[in-house]
Amino acid sequence: MLIKIICVGKIKDRNISGKINEFIKWLGKFGKLEIMELKDSTQEKEGAALLKALEKERGEIFVLSEEGREFTSREFSKKIASADRKLVFVIGGPFGITREVKAKADCLMALSRMTMTHEMARMFLLEQLYRGLDIARGGKYHNP
Repeated sequence: MLIKIICVGKIKDRNISGKINEFIKWLGKFGKLEIMELKDSTQEKEGAALLKALEKERGEIFVLSEEGREFTSREFSKKIASADRKLVFVIGGPFGITREVKAKADCLMALSRMTMTHEMARMFLLEQLYRGLDIARGGKYHNP
């Protein structure tokens, strides 16, 4: 499985960075994970950079947005495990995602209805990717 996360901004919080690196390591057993970090800027410039990055992608595109669909962990597991192509996830910066980027989504999804930092969104997404793939393989990480 090939997963790519396109995100705006670098992780500055060491604690969050540590957990992110842990999940990246764990996800290695399920396939290849690539993270593309784009520079923080205005929402318009971030949107243009995200659109440019998405031009080259030929996978199923998930754009994270608070108004997107919420999944349970098991629903998310089924969604990602049944994918027959690369999974591409987009996380915006502090100012959110432009309408044009949202329009490129095969799936507009929400991690929560609550707003969170883009750093935390990356950490939560990686954790849910690990959880979902582990559920699909019958692992023991998920305890319902």
